[in-house]
Amino acid sequence: MTRIADVRAHVLSLLPALSGWKIYTDGVATGKLPPWVVVSFTEKSRVFSEARLQAMSHEGSLTIRVVGASEAGVNICCDNLTTALDGARTNDPRISTLIADSDSGTYLSDLTNPDSSSPYVMRVLAWRLTWTN
Repeated sequence: MTRIADVRAHVLSLLPALSGWKIYTDGVATGKLPPWVVVSFTEKSRVFSEARLQAMSHEGSLTIRVVGASEAGVNICCDNLTTALDGARTNDPRISTLIADSDSGTYLSDLTNPDSSSPYVMRVLAWRLTWTN
């Protein structure tokens, strides 16, 4: 049986090194100020056997929020992420390829820099995947 914690660990191992960016892998940023990369991995649905005794397959989502001071910086970080993750595959054959699912494009976030009162720039990327037991 493939547990979500195991799948999550395999998927997170695909994240590239991002120099200058603090990476949070539990879905929430706990640092004082950006630049941040906030990673969330969730199970979205399951397909059960006819007898509904156990799930046969699972669908999940990897969502990454990139928050930084400049649009250029956020876009460069996102380019590094998409290059590494689009079509990426773990070494576990029960886990599918990561399929790019959505990209918000850059936008001004609600979070502002306390020194300049300027809003931080944000972009949200998402990938979908499936895994079997």
